[in-house]
Amino acid sequence: MKRKTRYVLLGLLQEEELSGYELKQIIDRRMIFFWQESYGQIYPELKLLQEEGLIEEVVPEETTSKREKTRYRITQAGMQCIKEWLAKENEKDTARSEFLLKLYMSQNSDQEVMRGHITNFMKQAEKQLEFFQQCHSQLTNCLEVHENHRQIVDVLNLGIGQQKLYIAWCKELLSRE
Repeated sequence: MKRKTRYVLLGLLQEEELSGYELKQIIDRRMIFFWQESYGQIYPELKLLQEEGLIEEVVPEETTSKREKTRYRITQAGMQCIKEWLAKENEKDTARSEFLLKLYMSQNSDQEVMRGHITNFMKQAEKQLEFFQQCHSQLTNCLEVHENHRQIVDVLNLGIGQQKLYIAWCKELLSRE
């Protein structure tokens, strides 16, 4: 699978001007159930996108500190790039979960350790569900504020359903003797 970091960054920069740090925070909070990126992927890609003319640095009118965050905005060429990518056929989707891999291979493991993993997985799903529900509530109250709110709500609906399924599944596993 070809790297998609550039499209994640371009897609988020369609919404607003953002720093590398802000991009990482959005990915970690909004996209965690279907996408991950590291700082080691984000910052080199921002540099490449800038060199290719797909994004540009935003120069603040007034600098309030020497440590002002570098912010980026998408260019017309960047908008065209994301538009072309959106029109292409999807590559094979993949998912990776260390927890599910361990559970799959746990026939010879300490069952109390595995129950702990299941409990932790369920707690993470409950926390993620709460966050997704908060985001969903906020966005459904202001769908018209930004042109992509409807699509974000559609993805959040899947994430909410997925987290509810994980929680129910974990409860079923934990109820076994």
